[in-house]
Amino acid sequence: MYFKRLEMHGFKSFAEPVVIEFHEGVTCVVGPNGSGKSNISDAIRWVLGEQSPKTLRGGKMEEVIFAGTANRKMRGMAEVNLVIDNSSGILDIDYNEVAITRRMFRSGDSEYLINNVPCRLKDIRKLIMDTGIGVDGYSIIGQGKIADIVSNKPESRREIFEEAAGVVAYKTRKGEAERKLEITKANLERANDIIGELESRIPGLKEEAAKAEEFLRLRKEYEELEVNIILNNLESIKKKQDIFAADIEDLTHKISVGEEEAYEANRILSNAQKDNEELEERGNEAQNRLLSVIDKYNHISNRDKVKEEKLAALERDEQRLRAEAESLKVRLTEEMYSANKADSMEAQFAEEISKVSEKLNLKLEEYSAVLEQKNQADEALNSDREQVFNLHKTVSEKVSELKSLETLRETLINRNKELIAEWDKEKDDNLSSRNNLADAEAKHDEWSRKIDYLKDSYNRAVDALDKLGKDKQAASEALRQLTVKEGQISSRKKTIEEMEANYEGYNYGVRFIMKSQAKGIDGVVAELIKVPEGYETAIETALGGSLQNIVCQKEDDAKAAIEILKANNAGRLTFLPINRISGQVAAVEAAISEDKDFIGIGSELCNYHKEYKGIFDFLLGKTVVVKTIDSAIRLSKKSKGLRFVTLSGEIINPTGSISGGRYKNKTASLIERRAEIAKLENELSYISNEIAINEEALLKIEEDIIHNKETEKEDGKLIKEAEAAVISLEERLSYLRSHLNQSDESNLKYESQISSIKDDLKGSEEITERLRREISDGKNLIESISRNNSSKTADGEQLNARLKELSAIVTELKVEKSQKDAQLENAVMNKARITKAIDALREAKDDNEKNLSDIEAARAELLNDSGEDASNLGLLKTEREALEESIRNIKNEKSILAENLGKATKKLSDINHRNSGLKEQKYQLEIKSAKNDTQEEVLNARLWDEFEMSYAQALDKKNPNFVMSSSVKLNREIKNRMREIGDVNVGSIKEYEELGKRYDFLVEQRKDIIFASDELNRIIKEMSDTIKEKFKENFDKVVTNFGEIFTELFGGGSAQLTMEDESNPLESGIDIVAQPPGKKLQNINLMSGGEKTMTAIALMFAVLKAKPTPFCILDEVEAALDDANIDRFSNYLRNFEDVQFVLVTHQKATMEHADVLYGVTMAEQGVSKLLSLKLGDDIRL
Repeated sequence: MYFKRLEMHGFKSFAEPVVIEFHEGVTCVVGPNGSGKSNISDAIRWVLGEQSPKTLRGGKMEEVIFAGTANRKMRGMAEVNLVIDNSSGILDIDYNEVAITRRMFRSGDSEYLINNVPCRLKDIRKLIMDTGIGVDGYSIIGQGKIADIVSNKPESRREIFEEAAGVVAYKTRKGEAERKLEITKANLERANDIIGELESRIPGLKEEAAKAEEFLRLRKEYEELEVNIILNNLESIKKKQDIFAADIEDLTHKISVGEEEAYEANRILSNAQKDNEELEERGNEAQNRLLSVIDKYNHISNRDKVKEEKLAALERDEQRLRAEAESLKVRLTEEMYSANKADSMEAQFAEEISKVSEKLNLKLEEYSAVLEQKNQADEALNSDREQVFNLHKTVSEKVSELKSLETLRETLINRNKELIAEWDKEKDDNLSSRNNLADAEAKHDEWSRKIDYLKDSYNRAVDALDKLGKDKQAASEALRQLTVKEGQISSRKKTIEEMEANYEGYNYGVRFIMKSQAKGIDGVVAELIKVPEGYETAIETALGGSLQNIVCQKEDDAKAAIEILKANNAGRLTFLPINRISGQVAAVEAAISEDKDFIGIGSELCNYHKEYKGIFDFLLGKTVVVKTIDSAIRLSKKSKGLRFVTLSGEIINPTGSISGGRYKNKTASLIERRAEIAKLENELSYISNEIAINEEALLKIEEDIIHNKETEKEDGKLIKEAEAAVISLEERLSYLRSHLNQSDESNLKYESQISSIKDDLKGSEEITERLRREISDGKNLIESISRNNSSKTADGEQLNARLKELSAIVTELKVEKSQKDAQLENAVMNKARITKAIDALREAKDDNEKNLSDIEAARAELLNDSGEDASNLGLLKTEREALEESIRNIKNEKSILAENLGKATKKLSDINHRNSGLKEQKYQLEIKSAKNDTQEEVLNARLWDEFEMSYAQALDKKNPNFVMSSSVKLNREIKNRMREIGDVNVGSIKEYEELGKRYDFLVEQRKDIIFASDELNRIIKEMSDTIKEKFKENFDKVVTNFGEIFTELFGGGSAQLTMEDESNPLESGIDIVAQPPGKKLQNINLMSGGEKTMTAIALMFAVLKAKPTPFCILDEVEAALDDANIDRFSNYLRNFEDVQFVLVTHQKATMEHADVLYGVTMAEQGVSKLLSLKLGDDIRL
């Protein structure tokens, strides 16, 4: 696997598209400061997923987009595409070539692609994980970051070794498993909370269900007895009804005879009244007819005026419509003309587009041909430049060699003079050296004392840091425990709140109604009451099943909710309408209220909204809360009608029955559950405050750590300076002592050196003459080739000018074609609009013609009716006179008939009086019968309302051995027993069954969670073992490699890597201890900048040797090195033949080892350009 090429567009200073081809071996990127060469390494880091703008030498990520210059607009997007050859299959993807792309838009949006397929950053990181080419690995060393490898904290340095060991993927998967494990632990904790809550509820719910089942059994017996009692009563009612029916039938016969007589009298009266009514009707009819004739007469007289007005209106409408018709005709002509013109324009534009396209194709062909010529000319010119480059290099080497010889001659001559003068000064120097030796020894003692003092201060800071580290660890652990506890309480609170929101613990009907949000529902009794601490058990016991009663505003709301329950088979509930229920607080005798064990009336001890006072007075107004069961029994004997409840939950009912006991696992009651939520909120508030206090303390510790680290750093710096001074003095002392010893041997050496210098001067003269001849010949050849290149360059410039000219023409033709396309599209759209307008005008013209036709028909009709009106007026006058005569005759006939009506009315009155007496007797019997019917209906209604059965269905349950008296007594006893049981939650039976199923399900789920947790722990252990094994194996290799390479690069010395904590290789930091040649073994932080750089390079090479990465980018890593060390560094690169190196550098010594050179320039301010040259190209370094 290796990198094939890098493509950039709009990234930082690379405004134009740039393609960098990567080759085998070493590639150097050179250029002046600020030209943008380091942007190449930033681009590779960025495309591989770097998320830190600071690492990319910026303030925010948007700064990677080209920001523009005075002459260029800013780019809206930055894009980098890295193409990798994957023929070896190292990347886990089925492609031989992999292109990783990253884009960043100025809007802040970004996207990643693999082979042009959108993906996530996670996918890219997973793809390159453990290959060594990640942004956090050892393959990309940014500008100024090489020394950080050794200067970083030991734990930070570990990342390089993990990448080299190939354990990053394992650590990532381990981290994911640990996160899943945390989630699993939270799920297990929550499941335990719910199971614990269910376990506390099950015993109480079990007894509640048993109580409900006992109630249902008694209710069934009660139902059988009550049904037979009702049937017995119904049979008695039916017998009475038979007697009433016979008496009513006799009276009905007598009333029938009387009604026949009344009928005859009524018929006579009716006929007379009918005659009277007919006369009345005839009179009214004649009168109405007369009024109608008069109205018609007046109407016809007025209608002539109306017709004249209508004819005038029709004339005006006709004139308006004819004017509109003329206007429509003109507009239609204009639009037809526009349509013809649009057809012409469309054809014209299409023809123009064809001509422009033809010109554009011709110019594109010409552009391609000129471009081919330009490429050929550039290739020939580059060949000549390569030859010139080689000649320049040869001449430069000869010139350098000549200068070196000349310098050497001058040095020898001067040295000869110096040696003669030095012999005279030798004695004076000997004396001076002795004095200097004494001074140096004094200074050495002074610096040694200073080092002891600084080391003492340094050790105190280290000890303080050690203590602060432990304090920080303790504070962090305390903070962690508080955070864990906060999470546990939050989880518990959330669980209870979810149970409260889901009405857990309430029967199914309550949950259904509350979740249905039925109209007028205020809430459940348990929700609306607040019980002071200590009274929860007493109040909950007193309310019993009433806790699950639902409070509503009025009866209609209760009725609607009951209909919802019926429609959904959701069970039965008790509703408490506020407007109907108004309980009273019982009057408590002084003997009770003044008793030492008396606490109070239940409704007065609790808190609730004043709107619900009547409800809670009804539920608790007759309940007295006392301290103990003994006091409850004693006080219950002093009062009747009161119910006594103790703080521990025993009840003394008014009937004398006593309820009490305790469950093995106390359930969290509905009331206590709400109190627990408030309690948990207070605990959360307290813990949050404690967390804030601990965080403040931890912050103070961290500030102290920073202060002591600064002290440690400053003291370390001063120690380093002092040790450097001591070393310098030791070297000075050694020199002075040696100088004194050598003074006696100096005479012989001076004589030998002067003789040798004379021989060297003679030999250098011959070499100098030869080099001058070779330099002259090389320069002449370079001048000849350069003249030839000038001609080729001019040809190339002409081809460039022609290419620019053709490019401008092509651009103009493309713009012209786009304009023509737009004109053609506008013409087509305009033609469609005109066609639509013509259709609308034609439709309006047809409507206009129809309206004119309607006006003509209306005018003809009005003119035809005018002739008939004159003859109708004469006929109406004659009819009116005849009607007036008829009305006078009818009045005379009515006077005679009124006398006969009086006689018939008196006879009918006598008959009706007699019949009324008979009907009264019948009515009284019917009332009695109706009462029986009502009783029968009531009993039938009871059958249906209480037992949901008809009379016919009830007969199936009739007991042939039924005895009324004993059954009534037994039924009364059953009702008393049911009353003693009190309110029951019938839904608890089903709820207990459902709760049991849920409990079993949660227990199984908990087993699954525990299994998953064990499996995750197993995976984490396997990952840890694998990481430990692979890391240790690779670490041992790097340790060996580091020692060997350090010695080779430094020309001696030694270095080693150690783990801070050998017992914990998974988390241990990595320490570096190095000993350059001639120095003591010392900590890496006390070394010089150059030594640190060389040590870091040695470590990098050691990692590469242990696990070679396909590609390595080094950005000015050798900047702190001298020429000799640069040469060692560059030579060592050749040991990694399978690794591609890209070096961003300023150093000529490094460039000399490159296989390919890329030059980055900034000819235009703010815009980087790239020039690529293979080894041997003509380039002036």
